[in-house]
Amino acid sequence: MNNEISYNIAMFAYNEETNLKMSLEAVFANSNSSLKTVYLLANGCTDKTVELAYSLKQEHSFDKLEIVEIKLGDKCNAWNVYVHDIADNVDCHFFIDADCIFSKNCFPLLATKLYESASQVNIIAGMPLTGRNVKLYQSLVTTKSCFFGNLYGMHKHYLTMIREKSFRLPIGLNWIDSFLTKAANTDIQFLDHNLVNRVTHLENVGFNFDSLSPFKIDDITLYKNRIARYELGKIQEIYLDQLAFSNWPTDMHGINVDIKANFEAKTKQLGAIKKYLVKRRLNNLINKYASANKLKVLA
Repeated sequence: MNNEISYNIAMFAYNEETNLKMSLEAVFANSNSSLKTVYLLANGCTDKTVELAYSLKQEHSFDKLEIVEIKLGDKCNAWNVYVHDIADNVDCHFFIDADCIFSKNCFPLLATKLYESASQVNIIAGMPLTGRNVKLYQSLVTTKSCFFGNLYGMHKHYLTMIREKSFRLPIGLNWIDSFLTKAANTDIQFLDHNLVNRVTHLENVGFNFDSLSPFKIDDITLYKNRIARYELGKIQEIYLDQLAFSNWPTDMHGINVDIKANFEAKTKQLGAIKKYLVKRRLNNLINKYASANKLKVLA
């Protein structure tokens, strides 16, 4: 194993006080001396995530943990902040979610695999290792070159490409994994086909997470939010696919307003329950934006 491949880990956390201890301990347990910094990107947290992070840093001597408080609760914005404002010149940048745990030595193993792969590889995907649909998600990695926000690593040459092309995710984008996958597989050209050898993976090296339970209120809420996020993201995707990424809006508010104005036409493929969940999420996003910007929202 090559211990000279340096890496950072950017952990996204929004109200993760329940899972944070487990996830941070898994990060440090499965890293090696080549880890430079773990950046906890606490975006818009209203619970005790940040307080707990500082406590864990002191309690466990997590000296490489840096806690970054971001006022806006938006993962796209947090991704932009890390990529364009925080990331330094390490060899590999890992992006993870704060509700996952990780397989043995996954970070040095993935970093080594990334640098042993073809020179044009941009991303190494962490393999999904648990879940009811694990075989489906693994096949998306192995046959479609997909990767998931739970865990992936970025080569430093791809970070340079992102900065040179000023590629940013619009704030409020709901289906982030899809756009990041498209970008990485096409060198940010958003072609209608994948370029060869842009995303790689390592068998049996990746992330674990607890399956949602239909008997837990919090899990049911999370599941409904996930459905709404994915379905709204698919509709947003249609709008962005019609634009060159250089013409993407800074945020999705204008697109969300248009979706609301043409809701029945835009959601005709959805059943009644999904329509309800998407409409509720859409209204919440529009109202949140209006409140932050002191705009009047029409019914």
